[in-house]
Amino acid sequence: MLYLVGIGLNNDDITLQALSILRNSIVYADRYTTFFDEERRNYISNLISSPIIDLNREDLEEKLGVIVERARDANISIMVGGDPLIATTHKIIFIEAKKRKVPIKVVHASSVLSSLIGESGLDFYRFGQICTISKWQTNYMPVSFYEAIEKNYNNNLHSIVLLDYDPTKNSSLPLKDAIAILEEAEKKYKKGLIKDNTLLFVMHKIALDGQQKLIINVGSAKKLNFANGPTALIIPAKLSDIEKEVIESMY
Repeated sequence: MLYLVGIGLNNDDITLQALSILRNSIVYADRYTTFFDEERRNYISNLISSPIIDLNREDLEEKLGVIVERARDANISIMVGGDPLIATTHKIIFIEAKKRKVPIKVVHASSVLSSLIGESGLDFYRFGQICTISKWQTNYMPVSFYEAIEKNYNNNLHSIVLLDYDPTKNSSLPLKDAIAILEEAEKKYKKGLIKDNTLLFVMHKIALDGQQKLIINVGSAKKLNFANGPTALIIPAKLSDIEKEVIESMY
């Protein structure tokens, strides 16, 4: 049996079901797509009294078939920070197991998306399409995420903007880089959505030690520096009265 095991957002999130499965499996850890630092890896390894094998990008893309095939004759668990099946990589694992007729089970856990929305104070049903700001490279400078923000804005919906994950640093794209890319996207689309006075919810290390959440404008956000860790942005639509009241009590 192959298990995709969500371990939530912090050490206290892991469920009894997840622990039971991990203790009876050969355990791998997705260190490519999810936030998963060494301290947490060692903590779980001690809990289950078993070593944990790290999986990098090559393992999850080019060698995935080998891992799936091992689950024919043994219990194999792939630990995922947060909740499985949100990342495309985990969907591909699921599809690969189904194609090979290898039994697979998903163990769900708390998710960064639900935590982001809850901690923001904004209404869950008022969020639109989620988008991601990717790290720019020499021949890869995407700004199409702006289209999702514009669509949400036109429908009076809030936008969750995820920041690209760098597994080598176990951290998101730095905030100042994300803001710079947002401004470059504005130069291309010229819709007036990203200006110095545009309001942002900056959500850093949500549900983790050192959590920070700020409501700040783009101009001020450029000056912020955070330590390594997961960061996301929310670009709000027009706030409802109840949202305003909740936010006043939370920030």
